[in-house]
Amino acid sequence: MRQNSKKRCQPRQGTGPDAALKMGFLKRIRLSQRFALLITLGIGASSIVLVLYGETILENAMMEQTKKQAVAYLLTLEEEFQRENIPDRAAVQRLVDHARSHLHEVYDFSIFQMYAVAPDGSYLAHSEPDATRRPKDMSGYLGGVLRTRHPYLGGELEWKKVAGVGKEIPAFDIVIPLHHRGTPIGLLEVEIDVNKTLATIRTLVERFEREVVMVWAAVFSLMLAFLLWIVQRGLIRPIGELARVTRRIASGELGARAHLRGEHELGQLGASINHLAESIEHLLTEQERAYIQSMQALAKALEAKDAYTATHSARVSRYSVLLGRRIGLPEQELTLLKQGALMHDLGKIGIPDAILNKPGPLDDREYEVMKQHPEATYTIMRPLTRFKVFAEIARWHHERWDGNGYPDGLKGVAIPLLARIVAIADTWDAMTGDRVYRKAMTVEKALSILDRERGSGQWDTALLDSFIAMIRDQEETREEIEEDMFAGEQG
Repeated sequence: MRQNSKKRCQPRQGTGPDAALKMGFLKRIRLSQRFALLITLGIGASSIVLVLYGETILENAMMEQTKKQAVAYLLTLEEEFQRENIPDRAAVQRLVDHARSHLHEVYDFSIFQMYAVAPDGSYLAHSEPDATRRPKDMSGYLGGVLRTRHPYLGGELEWKKVAGVGKEIPAFDIVIPLHHRGTPIGLLEVEIDVNKTLATIRTLVERFEREVVMVWAAVFSLMLAFLLWIVQRGLIRPIGELARVTRRIASGELGARAHLRGEHELGQLGASINHLAESIEHLLTEQERAYIQSMQALAKALEAKDAYTATHSARVSRYSVLLGRRIGLPEQELTLLKQGALMHDLGKIGIPDAILNKPGPLDDREYEVMKQHPEATYTIMRPLTRFKVFAEIARWHHERWDGNGYPDGLKGVAIPLLARIVAIADTWDAMTGDRVYRKAMTVEKALSILDRERGSGQWDTALLDSFIAMIRDQEETREEIEEDMFAGEQG
């Protein structure tokens, strides 16, 4: 039993101090440091590949340029040959000798050997005459140039021995068809010495490598800044967004969503937060729907108790939306304005019928009772926390711009905008609608009263001016508004 206990006490392989040290080291490596290592290795490897690839491209480009220079030079010689009267061997030899001795210094090559060949392969001329030379084989690229009459720009670079010197030089062959007055008489071939070209390439490569080192130093110095940007964009910023969305949801803004996409951990966390918010929003929406249905039942009860209040609220809602649209409110806010205005007098259900339907002016006591309906409506609306604008409209649509309104004596812009809009629409419908104690005013009389009372301090004058202009421009009459309103209810 003691032996078994000792075995159990022995650490398993990979769980000793060394393994713990390794794990601790790995945990201490920050994500930014891992990025730095990967970027360093990636840039280093890509720089080496870039240098090698760039050198290859540079060398090939220089060689192609040299070949094109050689072809252009040979074509110039051929044009001079075209001016010869008799295309004999002596004329061809003069062409070859002249070409080798008058090569301009501007070219990136020199001529190692140059010769002209007849269609049968025999030499017409040579820069180094030698009677022992055998005719050229015309079955290969030479025959192709003769048939197609297109220049041959040479194949791979070759190293040719210099007679009597014992050294080799880098060279390749260039061949062009030789014509005289449009008739092919053979080929002109030149073996190009590209020592000068290779020297130029070496100079350019050295300069290229120096510039790459300078670029690498600049890239390396910018790498940490780039790394911080990557970490900021890919990690810190998404985490900050998740934190902000979470705080907005916690404050009751359930429509807030995390806009993170992807299968990585942050994307999954964002999706989980969104799912949680959707679940909470769905639950509250169901609760609010049930509460709104209860308020609609109250509205029906109020309509049965006082038919005027129901139609009055509908018209106030319509006028409020028209004014809101005229001043440029967005559609989402217009929807809230419409619904809030429809329910702005719901608290009147608690007002006694004797006061609500009194066929004459209210006395002071009755007026104080009537003034309680904004707070009563506010109390009904307050549980709709996501639609607090409904409660604001209900409570403050009897406030005045000068602060002398009720129930809270709010003044100026302290009164919410939608409540100021409903206050004007409410006043207008009260003036132009039939009441149990008086007949409706005409539009002209109501407008004249608003013009006269514009500076009384009751309304926001900027909104009032917009409303008056709207009524004067409005083609719809009050009856047309009511018809449109009732048609909407039937639909």
